[in-house]
Parts: sequence; structure tokens; C-alpha cells
Amino acid sequence: MGKFQEKIYNHLPYPFKYILLNIKAFQNTKQRYTEAFDTYLKEYINLWNSNETTIKEYQKERLILLLSEAYQYSKWYANKMNDLGITLKSIEETPYDVLQKMPILKKSERKTNADLLVNTNRKTDGVGYTSGTSGSPTINYLDSESINRSFALWRRFHKVIGLDTKKVRQVRFSGRLMVRPDATKPPFWVYNYFERQLLMSTYHLKEANLIHYIKKINSFKPLLLDGYPSAIYILSRFINENNITLDFTPKAIAVTAETLYDYQRLEIEKAFNCHVFNQYASSEGSPFITECVQGNLHLNLDSGVFEFINTNGEKAKPGEVAQLVVTSFTNLKTPLIRYNIEDTVLLSEKERKCSCGCSMPIIEKLTGREDDILWTEEKGYVGRMDTAYKGLEGIVKSQIIQENPQEILVNLIADKKFDKKMQESFLHNLKTRLGENINYSINVVDDIPLGPNGKFDAVKRNFKIDL
Repeated sequence: MGKFQEKIYNHLPYPFKYILLNIKAFQNTKQRYTEAFDTYLKEYINLWNSNETTIKEYQKERLILLLSEAYQYSKWYANKMNDLGITLKSIEETPYDVLQKMPILKKSERKTNADLLVNTNRKTDGVGYTSGTSGSPTINYLDSESINRSFALWRRFHKVIGLDTKKVRQVRFSGRLMVRPDATKPPFWVYNYFERQLLMSTYHLKEANLIHYIKKINSFKPLLLDGYPSAIYILSRFINENNITLDFTPKAIAVTAETLYDYQRLEIEKAFNCHVFNQYASSEGSPFITECVQGNLHLNLDSGVFEFINTNGEKAKPGEVAQLVVTSFTNLKTPLIRYNIEDTVLLSEKERKCSCGCSMPIIEKLTGREDDILWTEEKGYVGRMDTAYKGLEGIVKSQIIQENPQEILVNLIADKKFDKKMQESFLHNLKTRLGENINYSINVVDDIPLGPNGKFDAVKRNFKIDL
């Protein structure tokens, strides 16, 4: 929905919310699932099981198309390429060399120059906004091919994890404001008839409301749960703590948009008796990284080119935490060429083949945004703080905030199991990972506010480090 539509939607009575949402859903369905979508889906399914040579040839063709269109129809990239002496001939002959000549596109440049970046040869068929984790969303122009291709890649992911490529009955947790923020009684959800989605609010997951969520999910019996892992984790913990038995078992749970931590995966899989599949994409149009049935994260090379830069600004080595620099084929209207998306991954220590049959490369973990990486003088760069919670009980929800290299603040919601002994163990775990010479403050609070677009930031660093 556009901003004006959302404003109207938020003030409507519940029955009218259902009507307005489904009008928009119908429009989206007509736009997303076309004959072109069917063609792209078949193309991507075939590529998933293709050999390395076929995949690399396809990637090269898509890269030539992207660079050629940017050269001819994007003011921003045309100026850069002309200054570098790049020509159409050099793009066609040596596209990867041309790519390496291009400067890295920063987030600030992407945000302030959206109208210069656009491909003027492609019709604008959609306008969206990024979730704005920094508090300032970025406009995103889309053409019909980009929309169709993105959804075809998403449906391929569904097929890979054992779901039908058609619309499956699903529960979705995202940052949309489904119902009034001050609602205290159900429904805390709206049904999207045309996508077979039960859209559940992430803003009302209070202790008193959780039983209503569980009852609704039990009656709906989704084949798929997807969305923010923090939201699904809250439900899962409630199910496990209260020994609730569900009346169904979903075929898959797919999480996205936030870092998935190991303790969240374990809790969710225990509650729903179902594997949790991780995936990475973005509303800006980044290439896809998706988990297969063997639990490995594959770089979808048919959706773009991935580069990995370490904390020293050099090409990352196996086993290092690396910053993602992406060149994407999923948004041809607003091209992303060597874009620093400010997300990080942990590279595998060894190159390995996956037994699932896909020959696309594997990475070890999705480690989150740059701001999820902490830094101390004693330990240097530290990512994935979920290991600090191992062996602890009583922590319902927790957020680690680093204001400066010498201060760590932890806000946490706790139950009666979080006693003095648990707090001492937690502090020991923090010191082991971040260092002894730091001022630690652990505060037990009643609530931890969600970030922009309903996301939960488990780790926040509020100062800049040179990554």
C-alpha cells in the first residue's frame, strides 16, 4: 500500500480493513502472477538443478544486460561509466572486469539519488519503500519484469523446501500494521483471501494476547509460517513453556528480514515440530540467499553477483565475517551495481558441495546488518551474540546495545527463572565474548520496543566503526 492508502486503512473499522486489504491483494495478484511469472519460475527451477557452467553462463548474460541498460538509460551509472572509459563493447566482451571497475554504491547515495539511478527505458509499474531500519525508508521504483522475477525466485524457494509453487495456506508475520496499535482484543490479524495468507500483527504479541494467536493458528492450520523470526520465536516460547499441543504440523517455516539466531531456531522447531528455513532478500531488490532441505545457505547466482569484503576492506577469506556488496538482477528499474547493502555473512571455511543437488555456492551463516557487529578494544569485531545466551533460562526477550567501545547495555524481559545465578552466568558469557574491561549494565524491563517496520533489533551498535 502507498502511504496515503495506509493512512486511510489504519483508521478504518475492522470489516473495512479486510475489504481494502483484499482489494489491494487482488491488484497485487494480477500484477505478480502473470504468464511472464510462469516463464521465469520454470527458468529458475531449471537453473537450481543445473551445473556450474550453465549457471555461470546465465549469470554472465544477465550481468551484460544489467550493465548495458545502466550504461544507456541510467544517468547515475552512465556518468560513472563514461568517466571510467567503459563502453558497450567492453561490457559485452568483459562484463566482470567492467563490474570490478565500478565504484561501490553506498546506502546514502542510493537513498538520495533514486531518481538518477532509475532505468528510464523501463516503465514504472510499482513504487515501494524499504523498511527503513535506520528510520528513514528509501523509495524503490519497479517495473513489471522485476516484480515477476522477484516473486518467481521466492516461489522457487518454496518449491525447494517442499511446498507447492502455487499459493499455499500460510501465516505471515511482518511489519505491516494489520490492526489498531491500541487493540486489546482479537482479531490481531487480517485474512488475505487472494494470497491465502493470514497476516498477523507483530505489534500485539503481549503475554495476554498470545493464546488468541495460538487458537487462531490452530484453527487455520497453515502449511507455511513465514516472516520475522523474533515474532515466531515469541509464539514458540509460549507454546513450549505452557506445554501446548498444536492440532497441525506445518510443512515448513521460513524466516526473513531479521537475523535468525540458533536459540530461536531450536525453540521454533520444538514448538512446531518443523524445520526452520532461513532466507535473505531485500525490498530494495538484492540477490537471494536461501536455505535448502539439507540446511545449507546457497547464493542464488542467477539472481545476482555477490562480493564479500572483510573488516579490513579487502576480499574476505574463507571463515571470515564479510560485508555483502551486491549486484542484483532482481530490480532492473532501479539498478543496484556493486551496492553496499550493509549486511554481513559468515563465509564457509571450506568450499563444499551440497547433497541437495544444487551446485550454487554455500555460505555458513547470515550474520545480520553491520550494526549487529559489536567492537571492543580487547576482542575486536564480534558478531552473532546469540552464543551468550547458551545454558541460560528465564530470558523472554533481550536486546544488547553498545553506545561506545567501553559500554554495553542489556535490556531484557525475564521470568522467575532468571535469578541472580542466571544473571551472573549471563555477565560471565558477555565478558568472555566482549572482554573484561567494559562497563556492563543489565536491566530487567517490562517491554522492549520494536524497531521501524515492526522488526526487533537483538543487537544494536550506536557508533560507527570502519568496516
